[in-house]
Formats: sequence, structure tokens, C-alpha cells
Amino acid sequence: MRTTRIGFALALSLVLSGCLFDGALYEIDGRDHGIAVNRSQNWFWKDTVKLYLIASRMPECLESRRIEDVPRTASVELYLPPQEYVEPIYIAEVNQAYYAISTASCRVQPFAGRPDKLGQHLGGFKELPGGRFEFVRGRDTQKGIKAAPTGG
Repeated sequence: MRTTRIGFALALSLVLSGCLFDGALYEIDGRDHGIAVNRSQNWFWKDTVKLYLIASRMPECLESRRIEDVPRTASVELYLPPQEYVEPIYIAEVNQAYYAISTASCRVQPFAGRPDKLGQHLGGFKELPGGRFEFVRGRDTQKGIKAAPTGG
């Protein structure tokens, strides 16, 4: 019986050891106002993850959009476009797909195609050597970037 329990515990630890759940945050105005990306991988043998793009302006609003089957090594690039949309947005590029992210309304919506003007590249959410996932500022981005207005 003891051998069975040890075998079960070992098998369970092997299955769970490849699981992944991590995330990173792009702060707009402190930790309560930003854009986050979480990654989830349930099975160690898969080389893809579920991504969650999250728009947050707490305590007013919070919304996420799940994106399935994204390569684990894919980065999520973040842009601040010219503010000519109905409401202020950021643009996220995920595996050649584009998403509008509004922290004014906390909506995350896909674009039908590539937007004409991506705007200023702010940086990307990336897996670094060693497996750590974080937001890495773009080379040309300074800390003093003016954020998209929230309208609220």
C-alpha cells in the first residue's frame, strides 16, 4: 500500500511539474491601473499556452480575453497608437493577431486585421532566459511616456 502511495505521488508530481501559470504587468498609473498578460499551461508536454490579456483600472473595472494555443516562446508586443479611436486604446500583437485594449472601459477586443498605425512600441511581455516572464520596455521607450487617457 505504501509503495502504491509513493508511486502515485511521484506520478502526480511528474504531471504537475510541467504546469505553468505566470504573468507580467505593464503599469500605466501604479499597480491598480495597467495591462497584464498571464500565461497558463496545463500539460508539460504541450509547447503552447493559454494567454490572458487583462485590462485593469481597479476598483472601477477589470476584463480579460483568453487566447488559446499560443506558442510558449511567443512574445506579446505592446503599442501606444495615435489616439484616433473612439476611446483611448493600446494595441497588443500576439502571434500576428492584434487586440485593442482599453483601460477606460476595460475592454479587450480583437482587430479584424493589422491596424494601419500601431504607434509607439512600448515593449513586450517575454519569457526571459531561465523561464521568467516579464514586461521588457522597448529600446526607444523612456519611463516618462504619456499614457493613453482613461476618460474616467
